Amino acid sequence: MATGNRSYNLLSKLFHWVSAIIIIGLIVVGQMMENMEGPEKFELMGLHKSFGVLILLVLFARVINRFTNPVDDVAGISAMNAKLAKAGHGLLYLCIILMPVSGILMSQSGGHGVEMFGLALPTFVGESEALGGVAHAVHGLASKALIVLIIGHAGAALYHHFVLKDATLKRMTHGS
Repeated sequence: MATGNRSYNLLSKLFHWVSAIIIIGLIVVGQMMENMEGPEKFELMGLHKSFGVLILLVLFARVINRFTNPVDDVAGISAMNAKLAKAGHGLLYLCIILMPVSGILMSQSGGHGVEMFGLALPTFVGESEALGGVAHAVHGLASKALIVLIIGHAGAALYHHFVLKDATLKRMTHGS
């Protein structure tokens, strides 16, 4: 889509980098909690849920911002690379949606509420061992996929910057 925008706007950049920090933190804390027991795990779980819900809200705002402030494809990249980038971004967004949604379903189907920094979310599902099992599996698979996608995303940005020497990374940092 030709818009004349070569660089992302400030809000897009803030959404991107704040999301990256929160998501990487959620992944690290999620991995840590797998090996924890006791009250420390439940304290971390509350923060994990809060930031998970927050990232879902940030994602909705990001999507609205993305559609209202579109950016041109990087000049000079092939149609195939442009399609791969769009597919990669789509998969990132899908996993970012799946993680908090499956986390909410996992908690609620296990009979646990979900709060975002003290604000209780409505209960969307009742207790269900079957749903909890599916949500747990989705949460685990989506987290692994998200790790691979984040590494691929960062690797692609660095490849564009250092090998292709194009403006891909600059568009999300300090301009093009």
